[in-house]
Amino acid sequence: MKKDLIFTPILFAIGIALFLLRTTGMMAHMVISVVGLVVLVVYTILTKNEWKVPAVEVIMRAFYGIALISGIVIKAVHGVAALSTIHKVSGTLFVALIIVSFVYKLATNKKVEK
Repeated sequence: MKKDLIFTPILFAIGIALFLLRTTGMMAHMVISVVGLVVLVVYTILTKNEWKVPAVEVIMRAFYGIALISGIVIKAVHGVAALSTIHKVSGTLFVALIIVSFVYKLATNKKVEK
């Protein structure tokens, strides 16, 4: 649980920073997404054996991957509205699942302690 207390706020901050594209600019958006990928890979390696609901953990990481890949494709192919929608929805679902997963871990951890 200690690793979750470290990585979850970092991933949440990265997710929120990625939504601030107009403020940060495209170059910062790309750098933040790569940093997020590195943090997510490290987090996955360190906590894989501690996953409470593996399906949610895998889906959360898949949404980050979908957002990353669709962002790369958007950069290469302009004018496809569906790609933009997929990119935004998957990013939103990634952040939502970070919150859901963390709250669930906190709730189950409290039950174990009592």
